[in-house]
Amino acid sequence: MNIDGMKCSRCRKPAQHRLPSHNARFCDRCLGMFIRRQVEKAIKEFDMLQPGQKVLVAVSGGKDSLALWQVLLELGYRAEGLHLGLELGDGKFGEASLEASQAMAQRLGAKLHLFNMAQMAGHSVQQIAWANKRAFCSVCGTLKRYYLNKACLDLGFEVLATGHHLDDEAARLLGNLVRRHQHYLDSQWPTLSGAPGAFAKKIKPLCRLRAAEIKSYAKSQGWEVAKGECPRSKGATLPYYTEAVRLLEERMPGTSLNFYMGYLEDKGGPPPQPDLTQRCSVCGMPSYAQQCTICRFLENTRRRELGKSGASQD
Repeated sequence: MNIDGMKCSRCRKPAQHRLPSHNARFCDRCLGMFIRRQVEKAIKEFDMLQPGQKVLVAVSGGKDSLALWQVLLELGYRAEGLHLGLELGDGKFGEASLEASQAMAQRLGAKLHLFNMAQMAGHSVQQIAWANKRAFCSVCGTLKRYYLNKACLDLGFEVLATGHHLDDEAARLLGNLVRRHQHYLDSQWPTLSGAPGAFAKKIKPLCRLRAAEIKSYAKSQGWEVAKGECPRSKGATLPYYTEAVRLLEERMPGTSLNFYMGYLEDKGGPPPQPDLTQRCSVCGMPSYAQQCTICRFLENTRRRELGKSGASQD
């Protein structure tokens, strides 16, 4: 449906999408071109991929990761998908995510690799959070980063692409600035270099696109996507910063892009590669301690479960 009789900024045909941040209106076709060009620009600007390179896309089933997967294939990259089942205690949310991911793989004719985090860890996220007396979201995020990286390396990929968009990155930047989390500020960059046998290269090709722009693109494609928020996200603070960024963007379109890209420009470049000299004595991954965080988490969980088993036998 045409919006207010407006014309597409590019082809002058009836426009279906308004992008206030760019003072532009697009028809479905030209919106697709805009999305692809923004991804191309991010890939080139932040040295994410080489032409035709093989890349693994972390696919959750939401609009962002589905859009990223399709666009990378359209740009000529050999992109396969990776769906990591999280088992967050809400079967409907997990099922919808898996179904949307599988439906996209079928539409694209691309391969989708399926992994389950609880099976890889040997325990559920909730068990690990209880055993280590940590917040659920914090533990889930730490585990997810570790096992996405592990799955990527196990499958023989050097690059892992995630669907983090501009709203995500601007909100994370705002939160880290407010809380003065210098360590996280130091490591925030759209491309993080990899290291053979240790880390896959991590890239965020959607970092120039707002959530609303990706939502318009998904709508123009007619996709069935997994909707809703994580059922275990209660208490997470990032949504507050996301809401703050959205409010600023509504009042002053273009603020989030200027804020995030301005920070990266002032920063000047990506963080240095982490020290790889010291390795975890259990899994062999780089670690500042004798055991990495994940292996300590799992050891504490095993001890707790064994203690519970022994107590029940008594």
